[in-house]
Amino acid sequence: MEVARDYRFRTRRRLRELIQENDTFDVVEAALLIAADEYPDLDIAREKRRLESVSMEAERRLTRIQNPFARLDGLRAYMFEELGFRGNTESYDDPRNSYINEVLNRRIGIPLSLSVVFVEVARAAGFEACGIALPGHFIAQVGLGGRRILVDPFHGGHVITEDDCRNLVARSTGKASLFRPSILVPAMPRAIVVRMLINLKRIHLNREDYTRALGAVERILIATPDDAREIRDRGFLLAHLGNSSAAVADLENYLSVAPSAPDAEAVRGRLAWILRRMSEAN
Repeated sequence: MEVARDYRFRTRRRLRELIQENDTFDVVEAALLIAADEYPDLDIAREKRRLESVSMEAERRLTRIQNPFARLDGLRAYMFEELGFRGNTESYDDPRNSYINEVLNRRIGIPLSLSVVFVEVARAAGFEACGIALPGHFIAQVGLGGRRILVDPFHGGHVITEDDCRNLVARSTGKASLFRPSILVPAMPRAIVVRMLINLKRIHLNREDYTRALGAVERILIATPDDAREIRDRGFLLAHLGNSSAAVADLENYLSVAPSAPDAEAVRGRLAWILRRMSEAN
């Protein structure tokens, strides 16, 4: 247990260093550091080499193909037909879908994790590539001869249109109006990391695994330390797990920075209840 705790401390410290280095940090390393919280024996360098081997093979296969559209089709065939990467439609909320090491092991994932893998391989194969955060879904974009091509790694790596994006948003959120062409811009590494952790937070909360949910929130706050809602949620989780003093500090902090928030009165009520319980225990 002590070894795992020390490893977790070191991986979180490295995650903080990575995020603070610059705005274009290595998303794959960050994603593996997130996974390391769950897998204390994870060899991050080895996992990066595994992904690099996939990338190198893609580059080797595509190097003689001159037509950029044929190159993209070759990449799609290699990753999604031959290697079998696919979206996990059967167990979408399995947390393993969010861990890159497990995505490489099982070759299944969710839109975000599959897009991270696809973008990494596509860049190694010579494409300009990035991730795009749609509401409720995540896709990739590659540049071909000055054109922007949208790709959906969750659904077999197929090329999609703006109308397809609108349909994906409607299907995942129930609100097609959330889609606008202006959101089809590259997702920054910090936003990708936060989205990955928010996914894990939601999954763990739904499973009532509050310890792991707290771990997700703590790492969200590494990336966005001033996020008042996450400070609030950390306070709630700390209270639930019995750390009342730390919970009080977080909830008081939340109320000081967001005194007029819609839930401010409810938070004040919860804070008063915690303080009363602490007083009764002393």
